[in-house]
Amino acid sequence: MSAGACAGVLKIARYNWPWYAAALGANALLIPALFHVRAPAVLRDGAAASLALADFWLSASLAVSHYVYDRSSIARGGWLDGIADGVRRAAVFHLGEDEASAAVAARFPRAELLVFDVFDAARHRAPSLARARALTPRDGAARAAAAEALPVEDGSLDLECAAFAAHEMRDAADRAAFFRELRRALSPNGRALVVEHLRDGWNAAAYGPGVFHFLPRETWRRTFADAGLKVVRESRRTPFVAVFELARGA
Repeated sequence: MSAGACAGVLKIARYNWPWYAAALGANALLIPALFHVRAPAVLRDGAAASLALADFWLSASLAVSHYVYDRSSIARGGWLDGIADGVRRAAVFHLGEDEASAAVAARFPRAELLVFDVFDAARHRAPSLARARALTPRDGAARAAAAEALPVEDGSLDLECAAFAAHEMRDAADRAAFFRELRRALSPNGRALVVEHLRDGWNAAAYGPGVFHFLPRETWRRTFADAGLKVVRESRRTPFVAVFELARGA
């Protein structure tokens, strides 16, 4: 299998390499110790079980990431299915890793496409995000923008997309301000698409403690409602990824 066919999972591994390095280091230390160090059986069994669980999550997270980002419809823009033709002006919002604009441009070739990088170094401090930005070449088409003051006119966007991005806004107030701006900029019949992993059983099984980097479904729906956005459709693209289609509320 070519590197291109594994591009998605390779990005995940690069952005989160300290976790994978720690797991491999634990294997290198603990496996020999289990055979050569004398210890009470309960300690040996506990260490072996912990190592097995860590190895399971190491393997599962990579396998699921390959499935989601390289093999599923997510990688081909399937999260745009159901959006009607007639999009005249679309915008993609990201924090340095653009997961959406290529798919939007391919699906709506006649639409004007705006791309905004809403990263704020003072507020978006996740180490994995910093590594992603350091390793990702800057896209000249993306404009830097403040998430709480988007440089677009009221009601001017027919389609807004935030794919695997908004969860990096860890502060609830910052996230709420961003979605209020999406509501302001959305045209009366427009749609906003939010694509995210959720903090749920499927992702806990795949990513282990890493699931806490994602947000629960209830948090997303509360954020949307507070911003004046209503969910017109919620779907799953694979068991691990949710797509929320939003419209302006009353």
